[in-house]
Parts: sequence; C-alpha cells; structure tokens
Amino acid sequence: MKLPCDAERHRLALEPLHLPRFAGRDAARPFVVALEGPNGAGKTTLCPLLARRFAAPACLGTDAAWFSDAFKTRMIRDAEWFASAMFFLSGCCEQMRVLRGRPNPLVIMDRSLWSTLAVHGAESPKRLEALLAMLQPVAAQIPVPDLTLVLEADFETCQSRIARKSGAARRLDELTATPAFHAREQGFYHWLARQRCEVLLLDANQAGPETIAEGATALIREHAGGHGIVLPLPPGGNGDARAGAAS
Repeated sequence: MKLPCDAERHRLALEPLHLPRFAGRDAARPFVVALEGPNGAGKTTLCPLLARRFAAPACLGTDAAWFSDAFKTRMIRDAEWFASAMFFLSGCCEQMRVLRGRPNPLVIMDRSLWSTLAVHGAESPKRLEALLAMLQPVAAQIPVPDLTLVLEADFETCQSRIARKSGAARRLDELTATPAFHAREQGFYHWLARQRCEVLLLDANQAGPETIAEGATALIREHAGGHGIVLPLPPGGNGDARAGAAS
C-alpha cells in the first residue's frame, strides 16, 4: 500500500506545476528525436538501432565535453542537487547549440534536458518547482527536442537490464534503483506528456529492441512528416527494415 500512496502524493504535488514556454522549432537545426525514460528502459540500445534505420547520427543529450567518467560520477553522486542540475542542463543546451546548422535532416538523442528535470522531479516536486522557476526567464531561448519518445518499462524489467551493464554505467544507474523512485519518475514523464504534445509514451516493457524500434520508427516518420521533413529510407528501401543488433 505504501508505494501507490507515495506515487499518488507525488502526482498531486506535480499537478499545479507548469513548464515555461521554451523556444520554438529552429528550421536550421535537424529534427531532434530524444529518447527518455528510467534507467534500464532501453534508451541506449534503441538509440543506435534508430540511427541505423534512418542513416542518422546519434548523440547523447549532453555534449560530450561534459562526460568524463570521473566528473560525471561526481556531479551525479556527490554534488549538491542544484549544482548537478545546472551542470547537466548547461550540457543539454550546448548540445542543442552544436546541432544547429548540421546538414542531417534527423538526429537521434539519448536523453535530453527532460532527464534532468525527471530525476529532480522524482526526488522532490519542490526541486522541480525551483528548477522551473530558474528556467522561466530564459526558457524562450532554450531549444527542446522536436519529438520525445518516453520508453515505459516496469521496475523489474529495468532492473534486469541494468544488471547486464557493468562499470560506471551500472553503478550510476543503481543510485536511484528503488521501486518508489521508479514510480515517481514515471509520474513525472506522464506529467510532461500532458504538458507537451510532442512527448509520447512508448511501451518498452517486454518487447524486444527490434519490435520497439519498429514502433518508434513509425512515430518518427509521422511527426517528422508533419513538419515537412522527408526522411530517407534505410538500405533496401524498406522503412521497416531490420537493423543490426545493438551493443
């Protein structure tokens, strides 16, 4: 009974909060698709699969200059929460700036600024409220992904996938590996999807990576087409062609 009550209290605490108005789509930038969801949902596996299907580049949501293992661990595990949030938000903003002017019609992104808000929103709605207030004065200058696919998987599935990781990636994922945090993070993404129409929830619980990639491919084509962007077919000319296995 404790977990549902905690999740419901969290949902009610998020309801009065609202995102600021972020920058609109920049036609000089590729159509950016961000993959979101809890640790272990399958983002890092899906990202290269989609990149191969569309012959598109893939990148992290935070610019690579932010990502030495030691510094990333320090900012996730040891830093004050607001310092960690500003660190990762700045990296996300820089990544979107770097993408401006690239010739590719599409970029697949593993996480985005939504991940930073998700983690702190799951820790405490008060944290999320403070971050939203901080972003409010500059939000109109901050670009966000054109389409966000939130991979949804239950706690047990995510844990089984995290267990297959090793090194720093596994240690960092395990920092928030509790059923209660998982439920609150899921609650944040549902709140986000109600705030932003381009944030979509995608079932990634039991299906294999290729099946999930097929569903994601259809959504990406549909939404990119809505912006007048024609995406290339993969080799062979079949939009649902199978990609190679992800690492």
